[in-house]
Amino acid sequence: MSDSLRRCAGAFALLTALLTPKAGALTNISVWAQEGVSAAEASGLAPSTLAALNAKGEITRAEFCGVVVNLYQAVSGKSVPLLSETPFDDCDDPSVTAAYKLGLVSGRGNGVFDPNASIERQDLCVMLYNVLDAADLTAPPIAGDGAVEDYPDVPDIRDYAVNAMITMVDYAIVNGISAQDQPPLLAPAGTATREQALIMANRFCAAFGGDAPPPAPVGNASSLDPEGGIVFPDPEGGSVSPGTEDGSVPPQDEPINVWNGSALTLPQTNEEKLAFVYGEGGAPYQTADEAETQMTQIRVKVWRLQEDGSKTTGIAWLEVNRSLAPVYEAIFEEIYHGDEQFPIKDVGCYAWRPGEHGQGTAVDINWEENMEATINEDGSLTPTCGTHWLPGEDPYSIPEGGDVYNAFTKYGFTWGGNAWRSKRDYMHFSYFGR
Repeated sequence: MSDSLRRCAGAFALLTALLTPKAGALTNISVWAQEGVSAAEASGLAPSTLAALNAKGEITRAEFCGVVVNLYQAVSGKSVPLLSETPFDDCDDPSVTAAYKLGLVSGRGNGVFDPNASIERQDLCVMLYNVLDAADLTAPPIAGDGAVEDYPDVPDIRDYAVNAMITMVDYAIVNGISAQDQPPLLAPAGTATREQALIMANRFCAAFGGDAPPPAPVGNASSLDPEGGIVFPDPEGGSVSPGTEDGSVPPQDEPINVWNGSALTLPQTNEEKLAFVYGEGGAPYQTADEAETQMTQIRVKVWRLQEDGSKTTGIAWLEVNRSLAPVYEAIFEEIYHGDEQFPIKDVGCYAWRPGEHGQGTAVDINWEENMEATINEDGSLTPTCGTHWLPGEDPYSIPEGGDVYNAFTKYGFTWGGNAWRSKRDYMHFSYFGR
């Protein structure tokens, strides 16, 4: 496989490998479901595979895998590993593979997953129940608003799904279905629509800790202070928080600037950057096992663009180099508070492959709208990943000199849109310029 094709494939593989839940804005949402769906999308539970699909249509097995993978990340605070090999003959969807490896879903047998089949409500409950096990969470029995014995069709629940449905009903994650002049039913063998599935996932997230804090960064930044600022070790034995010389934290409606204090300076030379990332005498990682021990997760606010042109706050998760974690947090904080409210639908950092992504020192943003392209002899561009770059026309394209560009370059990153003579890579920001 050529470097360009490998790079393009790697970029799209980041959809599930990174801690970044992808926004998938549904269409034709029922009035009753709008608030719940909006909350789920803002929480990053809707995968990009749902974008522009009919909210009232039945959710498929593969689509719900994307939802539960995002849900697992939200409640566990853990990333989903990059997995290239699929256990199924009829499906190579990375969300399905990730869900299977996490123990959230199983196949039909004989290498069959049946990705396009509708998912039964009882199987949906089982997948949600499996998230509890995978995330090491407990669901003690409670006296919830509902109880399974209230429903006349309880005997229809298959044995393997009984505990799951009891738990989801107890926690009011799943409710009964009512028909006119008929008692409500659980309808375990019934199907669920996309909007219903997202609302259930959002209820699960609220019930079992969907606002889990990101892991504290380690490396050159020692910890997070209680207000969310980054605390750096002080040469005199104390600590210095960013923003002011006395260690006070800037107001929370302003972006946090890691290196505003006089005692803190940005690494300038390549040697200083190497020491900052790898430690004195350190070197780039040579194996995936070595690299993965040096990665951590961060959770950042981003803007999500809606169909009507409005923007809402969403959450993106990234797996990044530990030493650069506070830098990435500061960068995305500045982007979020920028005047542009630049929308981010795809973002990725670490994935084990040659180059800076394998070191956790590069980020790709909105790759379809910020193409990688070779420069031809006549100056024209031939895309090798993504389709276009149209700043000013496409809101997802990154303009040179805009908020995204300014935030990354301020902290010492190089933009692939103007870094090299042989190609343009408008999605790509790298710490070492590669």
